[in-house]
Amino acid sequence: MNGIELFGLWLAVFSIGFTFLPIFQVLEWKKRGTSDGFSSINLVLPMLMMSCWFKHGVLTNDKNNMLINGVNLVCFTFYVSIFAYYQSRRRNVALQVVSLLTTVYFIFNHVNNTHPDKAPDVMGSIAAGTQIFGMIGGIYDLLRAIKLGTMEYIPAVIQFAMFILIIQWTLFGYLIGNQYMFIANVAGLALNIITLGCYFIYPPLTWKVPIFGIEPQQKTKTDKKKQ
Repeated sequence: MNGIELFGLWLAVFSIGFTFLPIFQVLEWKKRGTSDGFSSINLVLPMLMMSCWFKHGVLTNDKNNMLINGVNLVCFTFYVSIFAYYQSRRRNVALQVVSLLTTVYFIFNHVNNTHPDKAPDVMGSIAAGTQIFGMIGGIYDLLRAIKLGTMEYIPAVIQFAMFILIIQWTLFGYLIGNQYMFIANVAGLALNIITLGCYFIYPPLTWKVPIFGIEPQQKTKTDKKKQ
């Protein structure tokens, strides 16, 4: 096993570990007794990308790809279910899930009807496209945070963790010459860096941003009143 293969194995294990990060959101929903105010888009949209990369793994016999995305799909199904349980507007979640399943069906049907020699490349390009498309969820959340004037509903721990993960996948895509993986992760990395930067401009209302040490807006306002 060479260095790149070891790196790929490390990323597989590392990525599966990161799959459990949304547990922090689940605990927050439980603490508040509701998931209202949070967005389900960032839980549902990634499942489109995961489904496509899983299919690509099947077509290319990439066991790491199948393992990572298979575990991801199971875990995110659980997260979406918990989100819906704590959500007062479950109809929106249901519509998103139905849209996801319909899209996956048509994509897989298209790839299955493609010549076997071309199917892996077609699936690879679609998977990369869905990964970039999945950024819509992050962009939506970011624009919503800007409108609200706070990053309260975008957990910083997950953003920091994603930075570490994405930068490694970007490097791995470059090393193995996978242009689909590389381009998709460069785009994701750019959005992640912009999101992290917004914590300085739109601090959370009730919690301190770790690593950056940015105080919550409510504490800042309280300190100013004391002065």
